[in-house]
Amino acid sequence: MSPARTSALRPTMCGMDTGEPGDARPDSPAEDRPHPAAESDRISPPISAPISSPISSPISLPPSVLPSDPAGRGSTAATWALTLLLVAVVALGATLVRGSLHDRETVPPAAAPSPSTSEAQRPTPDPVQEREAALAMILDRRAAAVLAGDPAGWSVVVDQTSVDFAARQAAVMANMAAVPFATFEYDFAGPGLALSPERQQALGEDAWVARVILAYRLADADTADVRRELFYTVVRRSGQWLLADDTDGPSALDLWDLGPVQVVRGDRSLVVGTGEAAALQAYADQTDVSAALVDEVWGVVWPRVVVVVVPGDQAQMAGLLQRDDQTGLEQIAAVTTGEVGLPSGGSADRIIVNPAGFDQLDEVSRGVVLTHEITHVATRSTSALDAPIWLSEGFADYVAYQGTELPRRSVAADVLELVRAGTGPTALPDAAAFDPANGDIAPAYSGSWLAAELVARTYGQEVLVEFYRAVTGTGVVAALDDEAPSQRARVDEAFRSVLGTEQALFVKQWQAYLGELAA
Repeated sequence: MSPARTSALRPTMCGMDTGEPGDARPDSPAEDRPHPAAESDRISPPISAPISSPISSPISLPPSVLPSDPAGRGSTAATWALTLLLVAVVALGATLVRGSLHDRETVPPAAAPSPSTSEAQRPTPDPVQEREAALAMILDRRAAAVLAGDPAGWSVVVDQTSVDFAARQAAVMANMAAVPFATFEYDFAGPGLALSPERQQALGEDAWVARVILAYRLADADTADVRRELFYTVVRRSGQWLLADDTDGPSALDLWDLGPVQVVRGDRSLVVGTGEAAALQAYADQTDVSAALVDEVWGVVWPRVVVVVVPGDQAQMAGLLQRDDQTGLEQIAAVTTGEVGLPSGGSADRIIVNPAGFDQLDEVSRGVVLTHEITHVATRSTSALDAPIWLSEGFADYVAYQGTELPRRSVAADVLELVRAGTGPTALPDAAAFDPANGDIAPAYSGSWLAAELVARTYGQEVLVEFYRAVTGTGVVAALDDEAPSQRARVDEAFRSVLGTEQALFVKQWQAYLGELAA
């Protein structure tokens, strides 16, 4: 980031490598969404045979009792014999029937048939899996609506009885209409915090909070996903699951959450802002010039298209950075956010401008600020590991001031004043020195710039670049993990292998250099 406070010639800058709000990078969102059982997995009911009553079955006569006269004429004796046989059979049947009826009166009735096997064995639906499967469909529909520019599809999954949320979501969809999304998707990443008893009662017993990761890319700009952590409150209304809020957790904001977004493209830039397009064009023009200056020092092996975000005011900038207040932001003209060590050298960095600070600068100073921030974008996109903040900020300042012909004593006046007063730095600046909440950040940037400038002056610009690459593992493009060397170990090794010295000795040389300039 770049502090906005200016000296005679120097726009003191704070180009801190800031992770996305909430950085470090979230764990990969869960992919194992529950699925409804497939048809082939369901248990089919067995076929049950009907139960026959003994008195309902017909009585079949054996062939031996049928007339055998081929002409169809039986003798009288035969006829009588058949008649007597039939009478006997009928009498016997009546006796059996009476016995059967008597038995039914004395024997308890049989129990009713048990439920079918399918009813007994079919598993009861898991309510958690059911609601998560419904959420997955909601998120898919919502993402598809964004890519299709479909306001109705976006709003149909929103609980319209949650009036404020429904109105905000309708505005968000309208605000992002001009944003050139290449991809846009959500992933469920687990439940959020439990609702308070009062909130639960107000929303209904089925209401819950879902942690969701939004991942998107802007067309012809991003080479990796921008990731945002969101918390959606999900409710059931008339049997249908819907989204009811996004404030029951620390949901990250994007520019379209704050107002209508305008988009301007340059040769090397994509500028998105909530201001007028004509005002954004100036940012695009300056970004194109600054990107070419970065190429001259760092080289051209980086994505080389820069996304610049211009909020409407400092309050909106604080919201994008997920800061509770604006303390110290008046010192900052711009800040770069993103992740280090993305696969395949991808980049999804954002340069977020603070209009309240940036607008105070002259044309040269604005160019310095943007070149500084673009240097962060270039180095981070090709670095596997993080650099110490003094090197990250000092190198970015070194690139930014190339070709400006601004005097060193004027640019570094803040730190040199401390040296003259006997309160100069005794160590290379750490993260606390760059935190605007702790006080004036300008001396930390001036001192870091002079450290990088000392390396280039002593060993040459190419060696400075080599030193930076050695510290950050540039070209390795590996994810940060526990097996990677510590930052301190990498810095110590780079001092020895690239500069042929030790860090402690370099610090003494740097302090002497500050003393010379302060004299």
